[in-house]
Amino acid sequence: MKGKKLSLKDRLIVSLDTNNKSDVVSMCRKISGKVSTLKLGLELIYGVGLDVIDTVKSFGYKVMLDAKLMDIPNTIEGAVEAIGGLGVSAVTLHTLGGKQMLISTREVMEKQAKLEAKLKPLLFGVTILTSLNDADLKALGFKGDFFQSVLNLSKIAVESGMDGIVCSPNEVDAIRKKFGTCFYIATPGIRLPEDAAWDQKRINTPEEAMSSGADFIIVGRSITTRKDVGGTIDLYLEKIERALGHA
Repeated sequence: MKGKKLSLKDRLIVSLDTNNKSDVVSMCRKISGKVSTLKLGLELIYGVGLDVIDTVKSFGYKVMLDAKLMDIPNTIEGAVEAIGGLGVSAVTLHTLGGKQMLISTREVMEKQAKLEAKLKPLLFGVTILTSLNDADLKALGFKGDFFQSVLNLSKIAVESGMDGIVCSPNEVDAIRKKFGTCFYIATPGIRLPEDAAWDQKRINTPEEAMSSGADFIIVGRSITTRKDVGGTIDLYLEKIERALGHA
């Protein structure tokens, strides 16, 4: 799976952080097919509804559904059965839901895909949100720092058969060294030097993420709030290509 060839436009996933359908349509046009996949999160799904998935797909994009699923295994099994019918290409789950939840999700998705003779959506285990730092984790009762916590949760994701892991760009190198390359890594928290951090605390550049071993970078406001969306995407793709050439 990890050996699957990725094109340059696969590497950059644009996050649509909005709750307005007209904004989605406008952004799909502005992006103009420069990337393969758009990430749709909770703000958009709750604000517009699941029909927005078909809207995005109608422009030719794949969909990463950033559902961040976490509940008891039985509840998640029912949820992913429904998600399997939406035609998305990737789904996120919280690794904090535990190994059994992750395994149950994978098994349900695999069974459904086999019965319907279609590809299973890629399952990505979210580790520690990029909006959290060591102080936040300490307040939540974590014994280790975010770095060790991400490694622990990555281990659970790998052992559960997740297709990928979501982490900040700052943990990618350590994850690759410890667990290898048999899974994808997608990294939010990507910023250009001139960008604002906003609500994210563990951030880095697209070059650093890709050269460390990330497969995908996820970028939202740093692209979607720019006047020239297409030009900004081109800039990110140039930086990714340069980093991959030097990796």
